[in-house]
Amino acid sequence: MIIGLSGKCCAGKNVAAEILEEKGIPSIDVDKLGHFVLKSYPDIIKENFGEQVMAPDGSVDRKALGKIVFSDSQKLKKLEDLTHPLIEKETVRLCKEILDSGNEHIIINAPLLHKMELYKSCGAVIWIDAPILVRIKRALKRDNVGFISVIKRICKQRKLKPKPSGNCVDIYKVGNKAGLEPLKQKLEAVLNQIEQKD
Repeated sequence: MIIGLSGKCCAGKNVAAEILEEKGIPSIDVDKLGHFVLKSYPDIIKENFGEQVMAPDGSVDRKALGKIVFSDSQKLKKLEDLTHPLIEKETVRLCKEILDSGNEHIIINAPLLHKMELYKSCGAVIWIDAPILVRIKRALKRDNVGFISVIKRICKQRKLKPKPSGNCVDIYKVGNKAGLEPLKQKLEAVLNQIEQKD
């Protein structure tokens, strides 16, 4: 079964993916696939965003590109329109490859799981949640950026939701405010529920 894993910034999605990997469930990190797509298709990015987003070696300067798209919603949409189909295609290919190799489950770890409609390939979705103050504290500690930058990033995700209308995929919400051990226990319980329905 393909299991989607999602959540807002600093809710603990990547930690959850690591816990599930320790249980023998491989995962696909869609953020890393996004980096792979930028690396693989620099000409498309250059054609649409210009020389200012290119590094001297001809690769995409992700930091320069980020400054442009995260300050202009139209340019962000343009980037998503270019890259999301490529990311989705690679995600589907990797899922098939991993499941065909004998794995019972695979995790798609994606903050934009629903926006990219990757949930349509999933038999279940695990949504990691944490209170906003916990997420702010984690972001300040993890990313070594200022408070305003953290708030801006969190605000950009305010519309990110675990369940779009009409979605028939089972969604399991997992709270993550109390640390690693409680998260492990909750994920274990959710996996048992998923396997019982499978």
